[in-house]
Amino acid sequence: MSDADGGRRTIGLVLMKSEEAQATVDYVTDCRPDIRVQDRSTFFLLETEGTIRIPIAEVEEYLGKPLTMAKFLVVMSSYYGRAHTEDDAFVVTSDMSQLDPTAA
Repeated sequence: MSDADGGRRTIGLVLMKSEEAQATVDYVTDCRPDIRVQDRSTFFLLETEGTIRIPIAEVEEYLGKPLTMAKFLVVMSSYYGRAHTEDDAFVVTSDMSQLDPTAA
């Protein structure tokens, strides 16, 4: 999907400021330079076109202590795009493949 198709490709993730959010921002800054990070005083806004995939185990390394998906979801206060969880990651995407009956 592209903007020419009438679809929005920019997606975002809002994280309330916390140790977990800072670790996520550190991970994104190091590993996903295509994601724009904005410090909005009480929260971080992460934006990109396409997909944001936050692998919990990798963020946990930046955090220096255990991080569960449940704890991450508490810190993640909002998003725009299509969100889902995987066994090891939180994902926000503009992809509509889950709506395509031919997608595997």
